[in-house]
Amino acid sequence: MSQDYTIYVTMDDPYQVDDVAVQLAAWYALSVSQAKAPLALTVTLTTSERVHELNRDYAGVDEPTDVLAFAAEEEAYSVEPGEPPYIGDVIIAYPVAEEQASKAGTPVISELQLLTIHGTLHLLGYDHDTPDHQAEMWAFQSAAMDAVRSDEG
Repeated sequence: MSQDYTIYVTMDDPYQVDDVAVQLAAWYALSVSQAKAPLALTVTLTTSERVHELNRDYAGVDEPTDVLAFAAEEEAYSVEPGEPPYIGDVIIAYPVAEEQASKAGTPVISELQLLTIHGTLHLLGYDHDTPDHQAEMWAFQSAAMDAVRSDEG
């Protein structure tokens, strides 16, 4: 991983996972989409209740979801001198990721990596609101997951 991207990972108790695996997923999402460095972001693993609350308060959707992305509006958040521009936060509902992994028969960390990639792409402005946008986002998502898998293998 390059030092051009700063990826913070925070976890609410009792969730404990390999933060390097989460960082790697975000890094590959940034890399495959050719995000302009330097930049920084945070990935937070938290409760379903917290993500539901954020979804209701900020997206106006009163239901739980697996991942939310809170991007800087027009440009990255201002930061201290010498720090990379901060592009936003990816918030993942760990219990939802755990349930989705169980249903898919995959390890929880793989689901967390997929959600990290998905959220990171949203921070960069990618969306799946039209078929063309979805195809572009899914292509980056797939390429990033492939890179994660080959890096771990």
